[in-house]
Amino acid sequence: MPSSPPKHCPDEGGFGSAGISKEAVRRQLERILSGTTFAGAGRMRRFLSFVVEETLAGRAERIKEYAIGLEVFDRPPAFDPRADPLVRVEARRLRAKLDSYYEREGRSDPIRIVLPKGGYVPRFEPGGPASAGLPAPGPETIAVLPFTNLGAGPDQEYFSDGLTEELIHALTKVEGLRVVAFSSALQLKGKPREIPQLGKRLHVARLVEGSVRRFGDRLRITVQVIDSATGYYVWSESYDRTCEDLLALQEEIAAAVASALRIRLRSPLPARRLDEKAIAAYNLYLKGRYLWNKRTYEGLQASIRYFEQAAALDPGSALPLAGL
Repeated sequence: MPSSPPKHCPDEGGFGSAGISKEAVRRQLERILSGTTFAGAGRMRRFLSFVVEETLAGRAERIKEYAIGLEVFDRPPAFDPRADPLVRVEARRLRAKLDSYYEREGRSDPIRIVLPKGGYVPRFEPGGPASAGLPAPGPETIAVLPFTNLGAGPDQEYFSDGLTEELIHALTKVEGLRVVAFSSALQLKGKPREIPQLGKRLHVARLVEGSVRRFGDRLRITVQVIDSATGYYVWSESYDRTCEDLLALQEEIAAAVASALRIRLRSPLPARRLDEKAIAAYNLYLKGRYLWNKRTYEGLQASIRYFEQAAALDPGSALPLAGL
């Protein structure tokens, strides 16, 4: 299995699909580097410049840990990204620096340069004034924010993230509903949730948020649909179930959200009631998905082990095989 991050084509999520020119991106890069947030941050300035210019030049496939280590951080040719985490550490710092820039001095900038979590190829998105010129999002647009883990500890994060991703998948079965991808929603995890700003950033009319509390084999899940323009609740419900009802519960929540939005749900797949082994296998599958979404070499290797364990425990499930 390759250890390098997935490639991102500039024309799919970069400057092409958003109608943003290369010249506009370069002006935005200069605006960022000349601001106060990046003042004195020499290595991060070089890092950002390198990944942006390589992407604009059509060389996104070259943006990997090894090349960044050599070109940006002056590592020797013997540099081994698996043994030296420098690039991954600096990428996390760069993402935080970009977030800080756009929260303050770059709040009204026309273009957002985003470094996706788990990758090094930047995306170029409409920012303040550019997004203000877009038509208002239709009522069929929705984003599911990462569910909050109310469990006993952070070791249950995989479960709340997994439920978020599976609910997004279930909502894609709703006829006519346009759902923001899980990868975009995951970037908002742990960040302040100012509903109107989130609605504008994701360009959606409705937001779904919720919380998960797991104790033993019991679940308590709370879900709300919020109008992104006003911040008012459109619908809210709580569910108390056992883990064996989880797959059916995801379909039930999706149907309830669709009903609240007055949109028809496509015929769901026949509900599969889980036995004890299937519950344990599904739990392993969610752990694998959680680690896979970290997009690190170590996370990918660990996710393979979880998927293999899940497949061995429940051979009738396609989920761990899809994960692999």
